Amino acid sequence: MRTGAALFLALAAAAAVLGGPALLEAWLPAFLFCTGLSAGALGALAIGHLLREDWLQPVRAPLEAAARTMPLLAIMALPVLLGLDALYPWAAPDAPAPPGPRVAWLSPWPFRLRAVLFLALWAGLASLLARPGRPDKRLSALVLALLLPSVTIAAQDWSLSRDTAWLGSLQGFIVWVEGMAAALAAAALAALLRRDLSLALPGAKEALERALLALALSVLWLWFTQFIVVWMADLPMEAGWYLRRMEEGWAVVKLGIAVPALLLAIALAAPPRHRSWRIGAVCALILASHLANLWWVVRPGARPAPPLWLDAAA
Repeated sequence: MRTGAALFLALAAAAAVLGGPALLEAWLPAFLFCTGLSAGALGALAIGHLLREDWLQPVRAPLEAAARTMPLLAIMALPVLLGLDALYPWAAPDAPAPPGPRVAWLSPWPFRLRAVLFLALWAGLASLLARPGRPDKRLSALVLALLLPSVTIAAQDWSLSRDTAWLGSLQGFIVWVEGMAAALAAAALAALLRRDLSLALPGAKEALERALLALALSVLWLWFTQFIVVWMADLPMEAGWYLRRMEEGWAVVKLGIAVPALLLAIALAAPPRHRSWRIGAVCALILASHLANLWWVVRPGARPAPPLWLDAAA
């Protein structure tokens, strides 16, 4: 843990001090992806403990390991918090004021303060929940009660405020559900590699398959619900948000990668009693869909847009 913290601190310091706008643009999706996995793992743990779900048994160890990375992610946040003016249009010195009452909300120092509070809160919750023993339901309920609003607000801050036109109420919640699906998929892949699924209690493997299917269906339904609400309500600002993500080839990222990968994962997860290779394929597709959708939400409009090799390195 100390070695990892030192490495993260060195990388974060290099990105913050030496990195230009292109490196910061590549760093932001990487930070959001890792944070989404960690917060998603914490949410999956809380739900599993609260409902006494069988699927938690084979994936508990990797989920706890992911949740305990919060202190490292706080270090990873340093370049983002120091480079706000290069990453968020509203933070630039000559930027016009955000519309409506968000002038005070979208200001650099309140933004940084909220980020520090959220990361500290999640690290504290992870230290309580991701520990040996059997957490009681009250602790799990408290974690969920604090995690849901904080992750939703953080998603609005860190991801969606890149385009100040967005006011949709569901998008922050969607980001959290996506993070839980991706975290459970990553934990299931780790359990497959460690052969923990083959040693799981009877019914745990089938329960894990149903949990992955339920989360994938939830993400697809929430994507559709948010889009149809904007379309039916004829909201011009939110419609413009979608239209800007259909330009310059970005439609391929959403409609050619994220949506097909999620649909294929659902199709593979629907039949009961999978073999290990099929569970692995479902998990890989869920992770690919999540990463593509995150990139589709955050990256359009980036100036300058970093090359793909820099994204991959980050």
